[in-house]
Amino acid sequence: MWRDPLGDKMAAEEGPPALGAYTNDPDMVELMAHMGFDFVFIDQMFTSTDWQKCELLIRTAEAAGITPIIRLQSHPWAGYDPRLAVDLSRVMGIGAKYVRVSVSGIEEVRDCVGVSRDWHRKAMHIHPFNSFEEWESGIDEMARRTVLMPSAETVKSVTEYESIMAIPEIKVFTFGMTDASRVLGNSERPDWYSPQLWEMVDHAVELGRATGTLIGANTSYAYTMEEMHSRVMRLTQHGVRVILVQGAPFLFQLAVGKFLNELRDEIDSLVPAPPLAS
Repeated sequence: MWRDPLGDKMAAEEGPPALGAYTNDPDMVELMAHMGFDFVFIDQMFTSTDWQKCELLIRTAEAAGITPIIRLQSHPWAGYDPRLAVDLSRVMGIGAKYVRVSVSGIEEVRDCVGVSRDWHRKAMHIHPFNSFEEWESGIDEMARRTVLMPSAETVKSVTEYESIMAIPEIKVFTFGMTDASRVLGNSERPDWYSPQLWEMVDHAVELGRATGTLIGANTSYAYTMEEMHSRVMRLTQHGVRVILVQGAPFLFQLAVGKFLNELRDEIDSLVPAPPLAS
């Protein structure tokens, strides 16, 4: 059985949140596991990650001992898309157990819940049953292990999040903090500290205690590592249990950008200026 650090954190009634970041590079997946991240966020929505690479990254993550979450390709701002459920079927077919879906509204969630009960999990190369007697209990177990993570980033999904959380199959509900704040503030600029946004997050956390739904959220974009640290702590203090610390490339950009700038300033202070031309 492969290690599932995210599942372990989710199963605990109390305790620290699960922490993860995005990458689409197999080497970085292994490094993230080595560093102690609980999950890796594999994105099909705004990257070149296709189905073959997605399957490679899932298997790399499982071998390295870090939980893979797949975000399906979608553009929820365009409205209802029946293809989301179709793509969910395919990503489950290649082995995904944790799937984040950026939804336009509850209709897509209902479609995906129906598909999540399907039995085709790696069925084209590993038949999951040894007899007819195993089908019923086996399908129930497959559905139990599938974790759908609807994400609210549009006006409609933000206003419908309570109804979405009430669906029994939804074990984790997430807020895309960048676009949710833009929607709530009717602004192009994200406001991660928006009181309206945090009122919604706090209400969702409290509601989740009644529905048995964990809340996930991300740090959005901050431009120092110190501020990223502060945002993770704030999410933790507000009861968010699944925290996406942006992406490994973005963290590299912040940390190494500061390192290089400070290093260049120090080197420049030691190197004498070139003589003035006569």
